Amino acid sequence: MLGKGNKLYAIFRYKCPHCHEGQFFVDNNPYNLMKAGDILDECPVCHRRYTPEPGFYYGAMYVSYALAVATFVAAYVATIVLYPEASTGLTVGVVLASLIFSSPYLYALSKTIWASLFMSYKGVERTEKERQEAEERAAKQAAARLTAE
Repeated sequence: MLGKGNKLYAIFRYKCPHCHEGQFFVDNNPYNLMKAGDILDECPVCHRRYTPEPGFYYGAMYVSYALAVATFVAAYVATIVLYPEASTGLTVGVVLASLIFSSPYLYALSKTIWASLFMSYKGVERTEKERQEAEERAAKQAAARLTAE
């Protein structure tokens, strides 16, 4: 069900959205707060870039917001259903605790969801178009270095 080629595979395993093999984050543990949300520049397996343009992952804020709202609603409903005589303070505490403890996971998940929305599975081998674009990019970078010197 969740094999390579399926977007959910890449999202929940923090894999490259292009090849579903390479790691997406510098550290796959979202609770390592020193490296939380740090994305590799490119896939270590297929060498495709993870950031198509500067500021690309700002859109993940909207996904993170939606996930936080879903967590809020789930915690609230679970508290009301499982413990109907809970005080307002306890209900607020449960909801806040669930949001605080799940926020690193939701942050990482929102970035992988955002990337998977805009990047499709292509397999490990680069296409001819991707090879040509990489050669053109390398030539432009070499020319820019020469003019800078």
